Amino acid sequence: MLKSIRQDLSVRIGLVILCISVVIGLSYYTYSVHYQEIEFRNSIEQKTKNISDTFTLQLWLFDLNTTRELCKNFLEYPEVRGLILLDQNKKVIFRKEVSSHEEPTTLIRKELRHKKEKLVGYLEIFYSNITKEQQRKNIMIVGLLMVFGTIIGSLFFIDILLRRYLTRSLDDLQKDMSLLAKGKFRKSGLENQKIEVQNIIDTFNNLTMSLQKRDAALYEANKIINRSPAVAFLWQTAQDWPVEFVSDNVEDLVEYSPRDFIEKRISYKNLIHKDDLERVEGEVISDRKEGGAQTFLHEPYRLVSKNGAIKWVKDQSYLRKDSQGIITHIEGIVYDITDEIKLEEHLKQSQKMEAIGTLAGGIAHDFNNILAAIVGYTEMARDGIPEESLASKDLDKVLEASTRATDLVKQILSFSRQDETEYIPLQPADIVNKAITMLRSTLPTTIEIIQNIDTETGFIFADQTQIHQIMMNLCTNAFHAMEETGGRLDISLKEIDLCREDIAHEPQVDTSSFIQLSVSDSGPGMTQEVKDKIFDPYFTTKGVGKGTGMGLSIVHGIIKSYGGFITLSSEPGKGTAFHIFLPVVSEELMTEKEAIKQIPIGTEKILFVDDEDILADMGKDMLERLGYHVTVRKNSIDALETFQNQPDLFDLVITDQTMPGMTGVDLARRMLQIRPDIPIILCTGYSSIISEEKAKSIGIREFALKPLTKKDIAVLIRKALDDI
Repeated sequence: MLKSIRQDLSVRIGLVILCISVVIGLSYYTYSVHYQEIEFRNSIEQKTKNISDTFTLQLWLFDLNTTRELCKNFLEYPEVRGLILLDQNKKVIFRKEVSSHEEPTTLIRKELRHKKEKLVGYLEIFYSNITKEQQRKNIMIVGLLMVFGTIIGSLFFIDILLRRYLTRSLDDLQKDMSLLAKGKFRKSGLENQKIEVQNIIDTFNNLTMSLQKRDAALYEANKIINRSPAVAFLWQTAQDWPVEFVSDNVEDLVEYSPRDFIEKRISYKNLIHKDDLERVEGEVISDRKEGGAQTFLHEPYRLVSKNGAIKWVKDQSYLRKDSQGIITHIEGIVYDITDEIKLEEHLKQSQKMEAIGTLAGGIAHDFNNILAAIVGYTEMARDGIPEESLASKDLDKVLEASTRATDLVKQILSFSRQDETEYIPLQPADIVNKAITMLRSTLPTTIEIIQNIDTETGFIFADQTQIHQIMMNLCTNAFHAMEETGGRLDISLKEIDLCREDIAHEPQVDTSSFIQLSVSDSGPGMTQEVKDKIFDPYFTTKGVGKGTGMGLSIVHGIIKSYGGFITLSSEPGKGTAFHIFLPVVSEELMTEKEAIKQIPIGTEKILFVDDEDILADMGKDMLERLGYHVTVRKNSIDALETFQNQPDLFDLVITDQTMPGMTGVDLARRMLQIRPDIPIILCTGYSSIISEEKAKSIGIREFALKPLTKKDIAVLIRKALDDI
């Protein structure tokens, strides 16, 4: 590069020297020609004067012959081309004119006066400079030689000076600059030399030191940025929002490298999710029009990564303006808040489940009390009529409906794990297979069922009915999704291990081994809006008569009660897949319950306490039919007073939990203070403050959830009495 610069500089200097030399040569040529003309003029004027004096004398003497001879002799001069001599009357004495084809001549006219007074004639002489052209050629040759000599000598001398004092130093400086371009910040070794470009060298060294410091600072800043979760960016506010700069850690966010953004002209406009693009563009346009704050924040929006993954982000941007105040660029940082969004959604979902659980708990007590009365009186009515009668069969239907109602209450309470379902260790494969067998007989042939069930998985703590309910809910939803077009239903069951990162969004999960139950369909899939609400109670996309919107909510509650979690993957046109993860128990805990073939009876004395009149009367009748002697109290204060007066009169106390004045737990504590060995059974339709473990920890013998059948209460009484 410097060689070309040197050549270019030499050419330019040569051109300047050439111009100067040409000017000098032209000046020399002009001056020489002019000087030649002056000499020629002086010469012919002198000759003319001499001839004029001779002709004047001859004409004064009137010696015409001699005069003519003189004219002829004068014409012999090479520079004289013509001559005309006239007397005072302008009569021709001698005439020799110049022919038209001869070279140009100089004409000199002169009056001939004797002693400058007496006019004796007129003289015209035609002169021609016969050496003029040769003299000019000689002058031109000399001038050209001077020009070329000056140019060559000057260029040679200047080239020596340039090589010695400039280009050699510039060559060395070029090498230093090449190293600088490669990031090798080295001071120039010319700084101690006495050269004409010392100021340039000093400036270069200062620049090198400045760039070295700046590069070190930029390197450290870049390392800090790349270690941070924030991605730095700079993009134009042109139509396609082209990216001019983006930090290296952008690849962790959207899987495109910084080079992809520059070379492939990838812009943030191409990355922003189509459902958020209009809003984000509108916010940019609004900020540009308002001309207010230089820094602004977008509401969270989504980016689509290279592999199609959705990332939620938020950014902090700064408007960059040109000298005229027009916004040309937007710079700033963008954060990945996908995990925060998921945690927020998880929190919202948990709050929804907690709210519905609170609502369920609020109605469970009263509803179970009503069911208890229905079940109790129905069983007593059924006992009083023959089993073969139509009334007995009708009452069986009532009991069946009551059982379904009881199960419904338990399902509702599953939202917030407020039911007291007794879980047992079981392998879910058998239940899943039975559910699939049932499905094959009910689903149309347009739906193909593909199963992949591992029968050797570990055990889970669960309720068989609830596992069956989960299967039926998910498969029924899949059927409704493919009801019109048909499709494929895939069901799989396997045991897997998940790492901590896989369950980072499930902070309540504290295990790594799971049974994974997956149910997927090839239906139309779901939009993001539907996915966000799919587990909400009473939310449904089905038509009237095809669902209440409680199915997936109940499934969600059951899974949470097991300490597991559920995930959903679905896109429009790509089907839907539910994945359920249930914790594996570390060892098998198999329990067996002895079958009770008949309802046990007794003759003991029982104090029965319940503030509901219908339940109090029903309890008295049912227990007396079992052979017991029953004393009924309809509030806890009266019950405590009765017990205080005759504590040894009663063999057992059965009390409701929720009563005005004093709860069943408080009543039990008072009675146990009076008589520590008194067996107490605590019954409740629902309570958020007491559980079986807590009840037994204060000395209560048994704990039961309403409604109870006659058989259930009979077994419970004997268990409480016989364990004394």
